[in-house]
Amino acid sequence: MITVKPHRTELLGLHASVGGLAVFLDLFAIKELAKGDPARRKRFIALLDRGVEVLFSVSNAAELSGPQGPSSEKMREFLDEIGPHWFPVEFDPQVCIQRELELKDPLACCVSERLLKAFTATGIRRSPAIQVADLPASLPADFFRLGLFMDSLASQRQAIIDTKAQMGRMFKDQIMEHRSKHEKDPAWLDDNFPEVRFKAGYAATFAHVNLVRLLILEFKDRAMMPNDAIDFGQAVIASAYASVATLDKHWKRRVDLLPKPNGLARVYCSPYLDQMVQDIEKHLDWLALQRGRVIATSTGTHPPLR
Repeated sequence: MITVKPHRTELLGLHASVGGLAVFLDLFAIKELAKGDPARRKRFIALLDRGVEVLFSVSNAAELSGPQGPSSEKMREFLDEIGPHWFPVEFDPQVCIQRELELKDPLACCVSERLLKAFTATGIRRSPAIQVADLPASLPADFFRLGLFMDSLASQRQAIIDTKAQMGRMFKDQIMEHRSKHEKDPAWLDDNFPEVRFKAGYAATFAHVNLVRLLILEFKDRAMMPNDAIDFGQAVIASAYASVATLDKHWKRRVDLLPKPNGLARVYCSPYLDQMVQDIEKHLDWLALQRGRVIATSTGTHPPLR
């Protein structure tokens, strides 16, 4: 959730927080929740008032800010219904990995503070009604609507598309080069990308290294797609920092194949959004029942989600 507080040296202090579960919504999930079953959409939005926060990737903004029409209006309405219960995550998993090396907490590793500050500054500058001298009190209650954030990225749509295409080409070339080295020397993979075991505080590092290994091993059997670089980054960040994530079936399969035990998100793909909403509801119900109690480990009662 995005909140603001007074700040000693800046106009205001921006804070992203998760009071319950962090949920990463891939593009397909945003579309299906927005345009699909109205009852499911209503149930998902209701979860936000129970501590669920949405992780939003800027890589989805290009598609969401594309052609306008009734379909687009439904998605915009859905994003606005999310309200302030979201925060932007980094585009590049390497940024998150570097922050893990700096021993930052998981939330600080994935939040894109730069994007959040830029959006806030632009919004204040374009809103004459907001009195700078009265910040943060003068910010409207709906200032941090996710739909408004998406609108702020509309002018960057082509730049985002071009960046994604460039990253896709570079990523494919890198995996091809790694595969070639692996075929020439079978020991190369373990020397350069040894399997990493999960360690708390280094979830993105774990996901990144092991997914690269998997892509190298699968390269001949599965053709790489133009969006794989972006999907790879989203799979790393979503699985590492969310409790629940939505990814397409190919990336769900890959995340599910990573070494266990691990503390990665539970991942759902397209046919299972109903199950995702139901599982989150059950988990929050379980937390409500356990709140204020001391749970003995011998009871065998465990939360449905991490």
